[in-house]
Amino acid sequence: MEQSNEKPEQLRKRDKNYSRTVRELHQRVATIINTLSLIDPNRPIIIGVSGGADSVALLHLLSTLFPATLRIAVYVDHGLRPSETSAEEQLVRKMARSCSATFRSVSVNVPDERRQKRISIEEAARMLRYQALETFQKEFQAGCIAVGHTANDQAEEVLLRLIRGSGCTGLSGMKHQRGTLIRPLLREKKESLIHFLEEQGIPFCQDSSNLDTRFLRNRIRLELLPKLEKEYNRSMQQTLIQTASILREEDKLLQDLTQKAYQSQVQKEWEESSTSPGKKNLSLDLSLFSRDHPAIQRRLLEKICWDMDSRPSFQKIKNLHRLATAQENGEVHLSHGLRANRYGSTITFHHPVGKKAYRGPSIIKKNFLSFTIPGPGRYPVPELGHELLIENVLSIPDIVPPGELFLDPSKLQFPLLLRPPLPGDRFHPLGAPGRKKISRFLSDQKIPAKQRDSYPLLLSEEMVVAVPGLRLDHHFRITATKATAMMLLWKPIKEKK
Repeated sequence: MEQSNEKPEQLRKRDKNYSRTVRELHQRVATIINTLSLIDPNRPIIIGVSGGADSVALLHLLSTLFPATLRIAVYVDHGLRPSETSAEEQLVRKMARSCSATFRSVSVNVPDERRQKRISIEEAARMLRYQALETFQKEFQAGCIAVGHTANDQAEEVLLRLIRGSGCTGLSGMKHQRGTLIRPLLREKKESLIHFLEEQGIPFCQDSSNLDTRFLRNRIRLELLPKLEKEYNRSMQQTLIQTASILREEDKLLQDLTQKAYQSQVQKEWEESSTSPGKKNLSLDLSLFSRDHPAIQRRLLEKICWDMDSRPSFQKIKNLHRLATAQENGEVHLSHGLRANRYGSTITFHHPVGKKAYRGPSIIKKNFLSFTIPGPGRYPVPELGHELLIENVLSIPDIVPPGELFLDPSKLQFPLLLRPPLPGDRFHPLGAPGRKKISRFLSDQKIPAKQRDSYPLLLSEEMVVAVPGLRLDHHFRITATKATAMMLLWKPIKEKK
């Protein structure tokens, strides 16, 4: 892809009007865009322009490099500085006109967003700003959204994330590209951009909120970084940028290893019913998980949380890792109603009541009222989403399909009773050496705890005939070689379309 859509002679003519440092700035930005394929010159570019030096420089640089591409300069009024925004908007409008770019402006309500989401002013403003830019991206079908983050911003961001607590991914800082969001100036220092604007006589605004030390980022820029550079390391900003670059490469390697682990160890299951259409559950195979390095294990657990729309914290990952490496079953409560339940060598991640805050038990008991069965027929149990089919058959197939049980009808006494298991219930599973508690039998069958109440008991004269869908009691087995049989089938109820 070409660095710009100007012809070579146009570039040479343009460069004569610039100093060497400005020509080098153009070349560096063009090289980054070209090397990383940040911009498709055949598609419109949304440019976030606040009126500050960084974004104004970005608008002019992209307008010089891509004059034939539709560029849309977007000004977002956050409603926080009413005495300044009018002048800023007018400046951005004027700059867009001088750059032959389209101008758009939009107002957002940061205080309302802050109250509704219970987040900081900074976070609310950032979220609304990007939402506004994405709206214009859809309107113009733009290929990217360009913002003016600089190397100075990168250094501040790394320190900010370190103070708040972050792993390798966070400390690797911002990336040149995240989806369709691009940062062409991420390697440029603010000083070089201001020099460019001053040399070309391009005006820009000073945002008074950047001097407000109530905001952590401003305290880092105005107080912490200058102190670190003065008393500890004169090249502190550059050191932070270099460290972020190293961590970014290492993070990419760890991401690749984590993705391979995810593909081999995690299984997705979809629940399809009237109460939970398209509900996703994930299962983690701990026998494979245990072979990985703890660094990959933690990243895998974090990736699972994100995949289940649950924001993971350090403590949550620590709790999950303890669950995964312990030798006993248990459960961990995560954000947005996500539950992690360990049973044997598997951890299942699921939302018992959907993706919402929830403090109740992980396993929601499925209850149904016991009822009598007068004879063969079809008996639906809507509460469990299944039905019991009882039929007399002339012969047993050579290959018995899963879930079908065949018994001797002469040993039954109708009416039968279908009811939920009770504590202490026992039966003699067919093929087993003796009697066993129902709860122990379900455990031996590797039935996840949250699914066990989906299996009722069928009784004849207070004796367990079977756990439908799983096992027949030994007493009701067919012993005669030519005897007729009765089939029990426990199957999901087909939903009507």
